[in-house]
Amino acid sequence: MSIIRTRVADDTWVFTSRMYVEVNAGLVLTNEGGILIDTMPFPSETREIIDFAQRVCPQGIKYVINTISHADHVYGSCFFPDAELIAHEACLQMLKEYGFKALQEAKEHTPELRAIQIRLPKLVFSEGMVIRLGGKTVHLIHSPGPSPDTCAVHVREDKVLFASDLMMPVPIIASPLADVEAYKRSLLNLHDYNLECIVQGHGEILLRGEVTSSIDVKISYLVEIQKLVDSLMSQ
Repeated sequence: MSIIRTRVADDTWVFTSRMYVEVNAGLVLTNEGGILIDTMPFPSETREIIDFAQRVCPQGIKYVINTISHADHVYGSCFFPDAELIAHEACLQMLKEYGFKALQEAKEHTPELRAIQIRLPKLVFSEGMVIRLGGKTVHLIHSPGPSPDTCAVHVREDKVLFASDLMMPVPIIASPLADVEAYKRSLLNLHDYNLECIVQGHGEILLRGEVTSSIDVKISYLVEIQKLVDSLMSQ
């Protein structure tokens, strides 16, 4: 098995890639079907998620959420043709603008990706969206900063937040699409949620005792980086 599978609540699982920088995806189980939060970049790992979901969720995957347009989060979406695909409206736009060309270039260097097709979300939102399925309430929250299309996903009953690339071991701000001020606001917004854990876009899962301090550390990092850049620019 190439993915690591972790249970973070009775009905919520996290899948961590061994093949690509510990990118995380999630699965929320209900008696009416599953909600998949992101996918794996390589088909072999996404198929492991499919095999697991077929065992634990015979009702099938009803929704797939793309939290960001990056390849490592969206490439597996095409393997769930019967599920409703959901994303922020900026994610749809960025997939149209960059996704097809980037995938074509990636296929030239990575043969395994030849099975991948970009699937565009048909259900899009602007500020936020709520999914209610089988007694679960899943809140999609637009959380720009690392990218204008980033959204976080709050599984309300389980007090689990899938933070996408908003929460990373080290915040990524080198992209020309990153917005440091929006990044800080999105991180501050996470304090409004009563969370048992945060699933970062990549890397380890943050447990209850780490949640508040980890958010504050990310904000402090951005503040200090901003100060340093301003100082160097003034010189």
